[in-house]
Amino acid sequence: MSEYLTKYFNSITLNEATSVYDDSLLTVVSANGYYSDGTVTRYQTNGVLGLNLMCTTCVSYPCTSGISMPTGTIGRFDLKTTFGSFIGAIKITIPNVTDSPIGFQILKDSTPYDVKFSSTNALSAGEVSAPITNELSLFSSGSVPVCSAYNFSSMSLPTYTYNGSEWFTDNVISTISLLNKRPAYFHAQLDSLILYVPKTTTTDFTLNTIVVSTCDTGSTETPITIGCPVVLPSVPTSGPQVSSTAACTASIVSTLHVGYVSGATVSNDVRISLNDFIFSDANSNSKASSAWYTINRENADGGSGGVTGLKSVIKIEDGIVVSLQNCS
Repeated sequence: MSEYLTKYFNSITLNEATSVYDDSLLTVVSANGYYSDGTVTRYQTNGVLGLNLMCTTCVSYPCTSGISMPTGTIGRFDLKTTFGSFIGAIKITIPNVTDSPIGFQILKDSTPYDVKFSSTNALSAGEVSAPITNELSLFSSGSVPVCSAYNFSSMSLPTYTYNGSEWFTDNVISTISLLNKRPAYFHAQLDSLILYVPKTTTTDFTLNTIVVSTCDTGSTETPITIGCPVVLPSVPTSGPQVSSTAACTASIVSTLHVGYVSGATVSNDVRISLNDFIFSDANSNSKASSAWYTINRENADGGSGGVTGLKSVIKIEDGIVVSLQNCS
């Protein structure tokens, strides 16, 4: 059981504070860790408080209800989703990431989960993440955001929750740290961002999703979607190889599973594309080891027109396809 300690913060309430201190003069920053007043719980990293991780007024909704989360209105949006006894991979999609920044964080029950996306834009190959992956992470396309607020270190935003038919706010204000941004020199057109969350047993859990929009775009943005667990399609592969040359001569002796980002199933054939996730299991619990792998040509993006016996190779880094080549 946690003990209450005497701490100090630089606002009237913990919910509105930006930092926790050990002394009343606010000169000694408290250690990294969780801080709570019994209602609000926030994690402090290097003197900066993250989001309030508790939404006491939020009702949980089943994934089958198809609730999506808005991105075009300034505010913080909280949604709790449950998944029943389904087993599989939960696909989360942030569509059409533009120069209007989007903040995103998820928790499995009360535990922050690493936010490591892949992009549908082939020019943004590999993992897309902010410096601290299990805290609120902010993303945008392009090097210049559409509003100056994104350059602030924090913002105070209204909190929105879902009431079963619409999003509403009771004007509760949350102070949001904006420090955990994807570095500017990585900025490129991201298009849509996708990640998979595993559900490996019939035991249910609650996925707490927090979305932050810092700029009012004046237009209706495509909402964020959270899918129900599904079993990922399998694809025959070789074992891990050290190079594309080695992979082209390797035998297909294993099976991996695909979390589509840009690829798709075509005429019952798995078609792997750049930036797709590759897992060692069908529930997205374990990413494939970083290496080169052989696949049949008909399982590569573009396919082989039904011709058998041809091979392609894929290079996987951090569980994402970063290169796809045909063997001669």
